Parts: sequence; C-alpha cells; structure tokens
Amino acid sequence: MLKVKLHPTLLPIIVWLVLTGQFANYALLFLSLCIHELGHLIVAYLVGANIKSCVIMPYGGEIQFSKSWQMTKQQQLLITMAGPFATLLLFLLALFFLPQNLSVPLQTIQLLLLLLNLLPIWPLDGGRIVEILWSEKKSIIQTKTSFLAFSMSCCFLCLLMALLYIPESFFFILILILLFIQNIQAFRYRRYEQAFENIVLNRLTP
Repeated sequence: MLKVKLHPTLLPIIVWLVLTGQFANYALLFLSLCIHELGHLIVAYLVGANIKSCVIMPYGGEIQFSKSWQMTKQQQLLITMAGPFATLLLFLLALFFLPQNLSVPLQTIQLLLLLLNLLPIWPLDGGRIVEILWSEKKSIIQTKTSFLAFSMSCCFLCLLMALLYIPESFFFILILILLFIQNIQAFRYRRYEQAFENIVLNRLTP
C-alpha cells in the first residue's frame, strides 16, 4: 500500500509563510506539487513500477520504489519526465482557462515550479534525468561520484546567484540549502549503494 508522508522541513516553512502573509500563495504551490507528483505516480503505475512511498518535500516529492534496480532506463525516464509534463499541462490550463485575479497567477507558480524542477540538481527531476543519462556504461559508484560532484557544483552556483537577490530569494535559498545537504548525504551513501547493487546482482545471477 502506498504511503504518502510530509517531510518535517515543511512545518517551519509553513510557519514562516504564515508569519509573512504568503501562506495563500504557498497553498497554490502545494496543490501544484501534489499534481506534479500525481503525474509521476500515474506513469509509475502504468509502467508497472512497484511504488513504496511518496514523501512531499518543500520543492516537490520523492518517490521510493521497491526493487528499483529492476527498472529499465526507459521506465525511469518516463516516470521522471511525467512530473514536469503534469506541471506543463497545469500551466497551459491556468494560462487559457482559469481566472487570472489571484495575487500570484497560477500559471506563474507553474512556470517557477517547472524551472526549479528542471535544474540539473539531484534529486530534482532535472537532476534525475541527467543522472539516468549519465549512468550509461558506468557502475553506480562511478555514476554517483561524478554526477553528485556535478550536482553539488550546480547547486552551489545557484546558491551564490540567489544570494544576490536577498530577501526575495530567501525561500529559494532554503530549498537550495536543503538540496545541497541531500547531495552530501547521497555522496556519503554511494559506496553502500554500490555494495547493495553487487549483492543483488549476485543473487540474481544463476
């Protein structure tokens, strides 16, 4: 049974948004994030992936799969691209059919979400797409080491650029810091992931 969870970092962000009077806009963003994740989940179901859980993060969601090592590159790409595609559809819907009298138009939220999500930073969809393509003809440890170094470099560069636009970029900076921490954790964990892959492959090999 699919488990949907809210990440603990959502609470302080929601409190900050309430205090600054931006909660209504974030409510639209949160709804947009849920539709984005629904796109991932629908395609994952259609391609036969075993979904374990979905964690809603401040910038989107993270879906965990059972037996993810059995998924093909094509399945991974289709699932990853489904989220941005859902956001794009919602952008077009908001642009042509929904009222524009909101404090922040819904199509603006979709555009910002789409641009953020397509950054080549793990675990954003843009980063996952790059990682899947990066992994061709390489082991997990080689892929993780080189890709995560690239991802952290992109994240750090975006963080430096965001600092130039404080205080407007405060929310974006928080997300980038969270992403950078996740990249560091993934970098430390990569050797265990390689060991797990070796164990699984040995079990599957007759």
